[in-house]
Amino acid sequence: MTQSSQPLFTQICIVVYNVEQASLDWAKVLGVQPATIELMTNNGLIHYTYGNKMEYSGCRIAKYLLNHIVLELIQPDESPSPWRTFLDNHGQGVFHFCLFVDDRKSMYRTLMDSGADPPYHIGYFQQGSYSYVDTKAQLGLELSINNLTDNEYLMQMLNQGSAKPLDELK
Repeated sequence: MTQSSQPLFTQICIVVYNVEQASLDWAKVLGVQPATIELMTNNGLIHYTYGNKMEYSGCRIAKYLLNHIVLELIQPDESPSPWRTFLDNHGQGVFHFCLFVDDRKSMYRTLMDSGADPPYHIGYFQQGSYSYVDTKAQLGLELSINNLTDNEYLMQMLNQGSAKPLDELK
């Protein structure tokens, strides 16, 4: 990768049992006001986990916009989700670091060359996408690979069933 296209860490996501308490505790540590707790919605998002279209709502989220990074706290609801699976299997803790990249295909190739599997979860929105790649064996945690691009046409094709997740990278 060239200097201008180096990945940029933009977020740390922590899965928690109680987002209100975790948010209060983080606010004290950071010396800021507690973040607003929001309810995750699917408004404008298409999610796929292991290739299956999923609806994720009900997770509660608090975000702290720090100087160069976002601290995101997620309390999953009881429905199956990547966050619920993490909480059930590991308890609360760091779920992923988020990397913003210009070239998703190149980043996926780099991660797979190091032994990681392809993304197991991907979320599309009009202006881009994010995906979760299990890199625990290689890096000690998961990565969320984020990218900005015009996804309007792709989202239409996904909704019509004429495209599948990650087809845009072939």
